Amino acid sequence: MEWFCAVFNTDKVSSAAGAQVLYERLCEGEDSLVGDIVDIIDGFYSELMVRTSCVKCNKFKGYVIIGCEFKNAQYINDLVMELAKKHGLSFYEPQNMTYQY
Repeated sequence: MEWFCAVFNTDKVSSAAGAQVLYERLCEGEDSLVGDIVDIIDGFYSELMVRTSCVKCNKFKGYVIIGCEFKNAQYINDLVMELAKKHGLSFYEPQNMTYQY
């Protein structure tokens, strides 16, 4: 079983329900609601890769979709939330509809 989350930057989302809609759109490749923040995303992604190797990421210009095995979910959840906050990104975890901005 796998666990997923996303980090992004947008001023179009203000709730977990809105983040769920955005997450679904991002998973379908629709990125019109996120900003082109390559430098911020690159910084976040680089730091994530230094801190863990147990994730699979799809990195784009304005967001990253992150997956891992369920056994690592709590560790990755906490790490990604910490790094998202540090880099000024929103975090969304769809399994529990957890949204941090």
